[in-house]
Amino acid sequence: MADQPPKPEKESFDIEDIAAEEITHKPASPVTPTPASGSSRWSRLWSPAYRLPRRIFLGVTGFIALCVLGFLIFVSTDLPPMDLIENPDSDLSTQLISADGVVLQKFYSRENRVAVHLNEISPHVVNALIATEDVRFYGHSGIDPMSFFSILAGLVKDGEIRGGSTITMQLARNLYDEVGRRSTIIRKLKEYLVSGYIERRFTKQEVMEAYLNTVNIYGDSYGIETTANRLFDKRAKDLTIEESALIVGMLKGQGVYNPFRHPERTQQRRNTILSQMVKYGFLDSTQVDIDSLKAIPLSAALVEQEQVHIRGLAPYFREHVREKVKAWCDANGYNLYTDGLRIYTTLDSRMQAHAEAAMKAHMKTLQQDFDRVEDRGQRPLRSEPGILRDLQRRSQRYINAKKAGKSESEIDQEFEEKIRMRVFTWEGEQDTLMSPMDSLRHYARFLEAGMVSIDPATGEVKAWVGGIDYKYFKYDHVATGRRQVGSTFKPFVYGAAIENGYTPCDKFLNQPVVFENPGGGRWSPKNSDGKIGGLMTLREALANSVNLVSARLMKELTPRTVAQFAYNMGIQSELDEVPSLCLGTTDLSVMELTSAYSTFANQGTRVVPRVITRIEDRSGNVVATFEPEVKDVLNQEKAYLILELLKGVVDQGTGQRLRYRYQLRGEIGGKTGTTQNHSDGWFIGVTPNLVTGVWVGAADRRMRFRSIAFGQGANMALPIWALYMKQVYNDPRIGLSEDSRFPRPAGLKVDLSCQGSQVPDGPGEQPGEPSPDDFEDFN
Repeated sequence: MADQPPKPEKESFDIEDIAAEEITHKPASPVTPTPASGSSRWSRLWSPAYRLPRRIFLGVTGFIALCVLGFLIFVSTDLPPMDLIENPDSDLSTQLISADGVVLQKFYSRENRVAVHLNEISPHVVNALIATEDVRFYGHSGIDPMSFFSILAGLVKDGEIRGGSTITMQLARNLYDEVGRRSTIIRKLKEYLVSGYIERRFTKQEVMEAYLNTVNIYGDSYGIETTANRLFDKRAKDLTIEESALIVGMLKGQGVYNPFRHPERTQQRRNTILSQMVKYGFLDSTQVDIDSLKAIPLSAALVEQEQVHIRGLAPYFREHVREKVKAWCDANGYNLYTDGLRIYTTLDSRMQAHAEAAMKAHMKTLQQDFDRVEDRGQRPLRSEPGILRDLQRRSQRYINAKKAGKSESEIDQEFEEKIRMRVFTWEGEQDTLMSPMDSLRHYARFLEAGMVSIDPATGEVKAWVGGIDYKYFKYDHVATGRRQVGSTFKPFVYGAAIENGYTPCDKFLNQPVVFENPGGGRWSPKNSDGKIGGLMTLREALANSVNLVSARLMKELTPRTVAQFAYNMGIQSELDEVPSLCLGTTDLSVMELTSAYSTFANQGTRVVPRVITRIEDRSGNVVATFEPEVKDVLNQEKAYLILELLKGVVDQGTGQRLRYRYQLRGEIGGKTGTTQNHSDGWFIGVTPNLVTGVWVGAADRRMRFRSIAFGQGANMALPIWALYMKQVYNDPRIGLSEDSRFPRPAGLKVDLSCQGSQVPDGPGEQPGEPSPDDFEDFN
């Protein structure tokens, strides 16, 4: 077969390389055109003719997607981690709770917050919140589409982002600082992302509970429970419709809708919330008189409660407990200000209120007496010019000036320059123009006081008033202050005698007695009235605070015996074992003296005072208990005999005005005390269920009444005790009765009628004749 010439190779080509005019078509039958289907449109999009536009489109789309993805990654980099969303780490304030369930104070670092469950919140609060903030709360998944479009409309129209946040989105801001609060697109995106996380992991009920526990409603109050307590002095579960509406209305702006600064505006906002509740079916106008609700004015008790929050009940007690709990927290790994502890105290808020009222009522009157008879306190300042100088050198202003290297003349000049200041008066705080030296002169004249009330059976402190006004006089005269006790120490002398076999009916001479001092010289006391007498019973001698009988007892018992007896009863301060101890020359605190008297009322059993019963963590688990420290230190019969002596003071002696002036009945024992120069006035009162001690005096002992008629304990301190106990007995909530009696020990055979009393056998007295210079006068 002959060779065939090779066929030329077919040239490859792309259809895009062929010009349109080079394409020839064979004749074909005409076809009726049909609309292109969706698939044919996509086919044409992906046909080679659209390659370049397609590439541009995909490139731009990919670039935008990458930008959006990068932006979302950037936005989400500082969002909270998942475990934080599932377990929000919010600080909780520690609550200080009274024995009768009143929250006395909350300790917190930044946020005053107490968490409660949703079933502990009034449904009116939930309804008012939904009606006002997020009416589609139960229908969306954290983001409300309708609110979203309103945000976009605002952005397009005004270039601003505002509103449109659901309750879940607001919770995101409350829980996580990373979300931020500025009105920006980034913040909104963060809200959306976190809200999605929250909605996927929490139920609607949990979202609502979390929001109401974290939202800042008023001042430093976070959460509905804290706000309800602060504004209305009640639990969140007890809030009424109008109270719930008021609180929810404040969410729009607590500065604008402040019920204390802008009551009318706040009331209008509250009424708007009530209208919203009707509009969305949360209130039935046929069942609830909305007009009546809207007419209710802001309660006067609301403002009153705000003042309680500012000043507070039992401030001295609260500070004492805070220091104790802070030390416990530091030792046990807790944070007082963020761990949400519940500190249960012994204080009774009702008794505390009565104690504060009694002190203020009497001290205001007593100060008027002092200003009247002592020339507004200027007479002591004129007779004792060193008082002001000493006060100046103890002041913080003087100490700071010395540290700054200023001379005495420069400091004196600074102390004479008048400045604007606010000062305490019994008529209320006053703004005035006064120099620092004028201020020292102003405050030097004020008489101060300390008072504590203890349940002798348990040692529980029921009331504690450390001073006349905590804001201006922060020194605590209950626990910190120590003052000369005068005759209130005498029951320990008589108690030591009873313990050593004497009885209330034994008689002693009311005659001078002389003590030889170890270092030479002699000491002999005298009675406050300067008189002497014959034989008298121990009951009579203590009732009338006879110094000479106390001195004779000290002579027979020895100072060491008396001091040891006082230690056993509860005195903790070191006592000088000298003869003058029998007249109360030592300095003691109101707390330790009152506590020691409690041993007599508790049948000889010493119970250490306590202020805390238990501590719970934020979950309600008890993490610490504080049980009473108890010790039997005195025979029951001996304790009862000492009570008989103390009862004689009230029935026949220096405490009689409790009977004739204040009309107090029932069994009461006690002892008045007046120190040398009338610088300190005392009264320790004992009842079967309560022992209360009161001290009154000026900060500087040289500021004093010159007359014993005004300066004695029966006039300075006893009236506070009387006013307090009358209110306690008249308050049915407290449940203490004047008819209570001290239990008489079974088998007690001591004759307390004092018929045919005998002079006890003793070593006798051979003191010699004392000279006038040997005498010292105490009462």
